[in-house]
Amino acid sequence: MHTDSFPTIGVVAALPAEVRVLTRVTDKIMQGSPEKRRIIVCKSGIGLQAARRQAEYLADISDLLVSFGISGGLHPALKTGDLVLADQVLAWDHALPELSPTQVMPVSFRADAGLIDYIAEKFQENIIHFYRGPILCSPKPISTAASKLSTHRLTGALAVDMESRAVCEVAEEAGLPFFCLRAVCDPAGQTVADALLAAVDEHGNPRIGYLLAHLVRRPWLLWDMIRMACRFRQALIALERAWLLVDEPFLSAAQARYVIPPVRAG
Repeated sequence: MHTDSFPTIGVVAALPAEVRVLTRVTDKIMQGSPEKRRIIVCKSGIGLQAARRQAEYLADISDLLVSFGISGGLHPALKTGDLVLADQVLAWDHALPELSPTQVMPVSFRADAGLIDYIAEKFQENIIHFYRGPILCSPKPISTAASKLSTHRLTGALAVDMESRAVCEVAEEAGLPFFCLRAVCDPAGQTVADALLAAVDEHGNPRIGYLLAHLVRRPWLLWDMIRMACRFRQALIALERAWLLVDEPFLSAAQARYVIPPVRAG
């Protein structure tokens, strides 16, 4: 059990760019502060197994777990750069197309209500536009406009990622509070080409050779790549602004004691 007088916050992010946002903002806030403050950021890579490994490591040394990063939009109203503060994480164990509308969602996790309320209040005070609601964690990408729409209708989820289930599952097992903060990269109406999905390896790094080979055969993909890169950057900017507000109160000793409930025992 972690016993430091100040809470430790463990954050799981899949991609190198997401980690850079987290560390840059955290370093900025902690600069010159005399207080003992700990936020530990782990880059997991893409997918549930990778995220779970990092979440299990963080659970042993943290008082709060966070799933952080970009996501795909499912609700038609969400645009690139819109923030989703997830009060619930939904998950299926198999691919969505195999499901019928009558089937019941087998797995769901609720984020800590006090944390979500507190963060929502900070966003509202600072006039940051965000959506609060469920997010879906899928074992596979949901990449076409048609599949995004049908998934939203079936689940009610605002957005989709591939890691948040692992983080909240580990948090529940360890008796830790958690929350999930995501920013939309590709909106619901956008289909992401399979070639672009495969252009990033499991660690979140670009596969340059793969990209060049596909561009030679399909040069029109260059415009899709440029648009996706712009959307990705827009989502990262939104995350950076949001984390600046989330990070600061958690790093304050007085606020941290108030915000993070003492749920761990033993």
